[in-house]
Amino acid sequence: MGPLQLADFIGLDVCLSILNVLYEGFGNPKYAPCPLLVNMVMAGKKGAKTGEGFYVYTAGSKDLVISDGFKK
Repeated sequence: MGPLQLADFIGLDVCLSILNVLYEGFGNPKYAPCPLLVNMVMAGKKGAKTGEGFYVYTAGSKDLVISDGFKK
């Protein structure tokens, strides 16, 4: 499992929340969430729990399908 699939599994909203806590706690810009992550969460693409994040999740399928927004 790669980092983007893991982020989808955890939940992109959870990842965003963690980054916000780290950024606010340490004040270091390296912890600031990237705009892509913020936009995805605001658009409702929160990973496996919503059916789409960096990948598209279909009930009963274990196929790893890249989300349309990231295809060439």
